[in-house]
Amino acid sequence: MALVTQILFLSIKPGKIDEFLEADRNFLASATLPKGLVGSRLYRSPDGKSAVRVVQYESVEAHQEYQQDPALQQQVALLREFVDSATASVYEEVRTTGDFR
Repeated sequence: MALVTQILFLSIKPGKIDEFLEADRNFLASATLPKGLVGSRLYRSPDGKSAVRVVQYESVEAHQEYQQDPALQQQVALLREFVDSATASVYEEVRTTGDFR
């Protein structure tokens, strides 16, 4: 099966970026990576108004399974306190150029 990537665009409530990042960091420090999750990156905008999470999974099925994980659901509920809106989509990689890691 082909790797899939979820890209999540987050609009952060004014003045809440640091709290959002701290809550996210705390979750990751205590979480065990689920089977099928390859890795994740979190980006923040310089103005602190938005963030982008890029998560790679071994398969669409691994992505779907993790979305049902109770620990993830609890974290999503917590992060809603800091987020105005979120949009997520799943993509299949077409190509990589350069030394992208």
